[in-house]
Amino acid sequence: MRRQTPLRPSDAAWLAALGAAARAIGSDEFPARLLHLFARLIRHDMAMVVRYARFSAPDFLVCEGLPGHQVETYRVGWYRFDPFYGYWHRRERGGVVSFRDVAPPALLRGGYRAFQRQAKICDELGMFLPGVGRGSIALFLGRSKGWFTAAEKERARRAYPAIAGLYRAHIGHIFAALGTGPGAPSPQVTRATLLVDRDGERVFANKEWRAAEADPAVGRAIAALASEKSGQVRLSDNRMLHVAPLEPDFPPAPSGRIYVIERIGLAPAALSPRAVIAQFGAELTPREREIVVLVLEGHPSATIAKRLGIGRGTVKNHRRRLYDKLDITTERELFLRYLEWLAQSDPVAATA
Repeated sequence: MRRQTPLRPSDAAWLAALGAAARAIGSDEFPARLLHLFARLIRHDMAMVVRYARFSAPDFLVCEGLPGHQVETYRVGWYRFDPFYGYWHRRERGGVVSFRDVAPPALLRGGYRAFQRQAKICDELGMFLPGVGRGSIALFLGRSKGWFTAAEKERARRAYPAIAGLYRAHIGHIFAALGTGPGAPSPQVTRATLLVDRDGERVFANKEWRAAEADPAVGRAIAALASEKSGQVRLSDNRMLHVAPLEPDFPPAPSGRIYVIERIGLAPAALSPRAVIAQFGAELTPREREIVVLVLEGHPSATIAKRLGIGRGTVKNHRRRLYDKLDITTERELFLRYLEWLAQSDPVAATA
């Protein structure tokens, strides 16, 4: 990636990039333009646009500086350990956050750091944009050496209102344009989606929704959610229909509602190491299972020893024996073994 001198939001070059992003509203190149706007503010080595949904795996819309095989490794299963992914699912709130803002202290030394080491990522800075229907996109900058500073985070926060405003205009334009006629299908609205206005009148339904609503179960699910401001109903074939309110200033349907059907990944509770360790480590002793859980939760050997009240040498001996039983030699292989089990248990893992 070509290095550029960071800009301030008041610089003429950044304002020119702002204009370029505004001209791209409603087009497929908009995510890349928006990322460029964010990326010009802060020195970085990689940049990404990630789309988050409520029940499905994240999608990469733009990826610069991160090899394709690392993207696939992330989507196959590492995203489940990503603290940014967990942050969106817990908070569903826009804003600027760094890796250290969202990661538990232990994770700064273990856990997801195993993937970051593979991808040569030292720190990440994310900008989560306003959500629609419990989904959103986030802009990420990655740095292979050093941490993002408080001054850099503040610079991103000052630019956030402008970038978030462009994104809201973009989303409104897409739905408004699609709602005026058949038009060409947009790759930016790929999940089965229905918009209704405040009176319950249909404003927009994409082709995926029109195909899905042929299933009578969808009609029953909508009826079940009629009196709910937001909620969800599980459908057949590992699908979930969920509804969420729209903002009063959302252009196509002010104060309306959005219905989305997604394929379901494993529920958060099912992702806990404690919930699955017995499945792929049945031959381990109770103490060895306890240590595996702590390793998967991101704790280094010193912390494990302290928590269990045993010596670091004892932890190392337990780890050596459990690695032998699992036929692995490294912590990375332990995570991969866990991810393999999740992929076998999660029918969406390979395709979400």
